[in-house]
Amino acid sequence: MALSSKALQQKRTKKAAKKKGGKMPGASVRTGIPDVWLAAANAPIADVYTPEGLFETGLGTVWFSRRLEDGRYAVSAFLVDTYCLGVKNAMYNIFPPDHYHAELEKFLQRSSEQFNARDAAYARKLVELAVAYAHQLGIEPHADYKIAKLIFGDVDASSCEVTFSFGRDGSPCYISGPGDTPADHRRILKQLEKARKDPLALLTAGFDD
Repeated sequence: MALSSKALQQKRTKKAAKKKGGKMPGASVRTGIPDVWLAAANAPIADVYTPEGLFETGLGTVWFSRRLEDGRYAVSAFLVDTYCLGVKNAMYNIFPPDHYHAELEKFLQRSSEQFNARDAAYARKLVELAVAYAHQLGIEPHADYKIAKLIFGDVDASSCEVTFSFGRDGSPCYISGPGDTPADHRRILKQLEKARKDPLALLTAGFDD
């Protein structure tokens, strides 16, 4: 089947990119990460919010933003499951100033969650310990966490003295959400059952004997 002129041009563009080492526009040759996100790691921190009652409900969104030199805002949002899954979802975006403030207002006015302003170290420690907890159970964070976490930059999580306790009553607890499929249920429950048979997981994750 003959290619359309548009498809042919796209094919040529991809072929040319491969010859240049696969670098996509605006991405670092070394990492493949968009340059704006590498720069965002060093930009001034704008707003940091975490959900009130996160450890009671087990699920909530952490908002972390920085203001870029050109006035735009880099934003990462992490859907944190403190009971089991760690970072269940991660999102990152760049907003112009007016759009940013509208998005932040919309985020804070969600009826299902109340938020507290936090310092950057608190947010980073919370997110990274949630990821570590889930990792002990064999559960990895959402794929977009790799980019979204760059927003933390050189924030020192160890400067936060707050202690976090994960799981529900000391044990992992999987609560499915509206976006979870039957396949997700089976995969997660199978992984938790596997972790229950691992003495190290029992110790580090807090399973009951």
